Amino acid sequence: MIYMARAMKHIYLFFVLVALGHTSPLLAQTGEIKLDAPQARITTVSAMRARKAPQITAEEIVRLKLGTVVNAVARSTNQDMIGGKTDYWYRVGLPNGETGWLFGGLLLDYNASQRKELLRQIIEARLKAENTEFADRQEIYNLAVSAVNEAKDVSTRAEFELLKVLATANSALAIPYEGTGKSPYREWLKAHAGELVYNEFAGGHQLRAEVLWNLERKYHSLPIADRIAWEAAEMLPPSDCEGDEVCHLFLYEGEIKYLSLHPAGTHASEALKNLTEALSDEVIRFANAKDGDKYDLERRADLRKLISSLRLAIAKNSAPEKNDLVKRLERISR
Repeated sequence: MIYMARAMKHIYLFFVLVALGHTSPLLAQTGEIKLDAPQARITTVSAMRARKAPQITAEEIVRLKLGTVVNAVARSTNQDMIGGKTDYWYRVGLPNGETGWLFGGLLLDYNASQRKELLRQIIEARLKAENTEFADRQEIYNLAVSAVNEAKDVSTRAEFELLKVLATANSALAIPYEGTGKSPYREWLKAHAGELVYNEFAGGHQLRAEVLWNLERKYHSLPIADRIAWEAAEMLPPSDCEGDEVCHLFLYEGEIKYLSLHPAGTHASEALKNLTEALSDEVIRFANAKDGDKYDLERRADLRKLISSLRLAIAKNSAPEKNDLVKRLERISR
């Protein structure tokens, strides 16, 4: 009778947990199904935990770096749902010679002939991930560096060099203001000092846009140059315009440069719309004014140089969004 009572209690708890969608030791995987042949997988997250059993509460064996390739030899009998993903657990060979279990929702099928595409997919996805720690972003950077070193042609190398630079920018954003003098941030900032600038208005470091412009110059003849140039244009310099419309227009200097280099670029229409909006009535009024103190005169001279470069940049463009910008430029005396 005691046995029956315990069994009925476990059955009752099983259905309650299923109804609530919880994972519990009662539902833990207990068996495995051997695969017909080892199947290669690659990790898609940083510090991925390999466990002794196919369940999230099992003891951790080791953590695998982003982009680690492993061979799966068996899978769990049932699927699990973790972080909104449903998949099997896989028993894999680990770099330390042991075997452990990895959740399949954080793995991709791996084929050496598709390595370039897989690495690009993984790095791009991780760069878009939000609220990741500095250590996680370092793994993205390291994987990008590895991909650059593996590149066998100039187009592939250019693509991964861009991802490496974007990973650098991504890492800089994760450094806390109070941590700049502490390890590991101190060492990383020293190693990348030439690529970064301190943004006092945002209270942190950011990538220098010139790093991307130099990369665009290096690969200008390749299709990837268009994306590099747009990433550079979007890398706004530190500023505190605070409603100053003339100051705000100078933040779009990168988009003017983009239009000059890539007049028929993928983002040309977007750049034209942004510049049309930034060339406000207040900016036009200031550009046409004759009075002001020494500071105003110097600022107006800089503004007119910027407008001249804008005129030259859009002269090579034929997008329909150009028309509204031309009309606004015609209101500024030459």
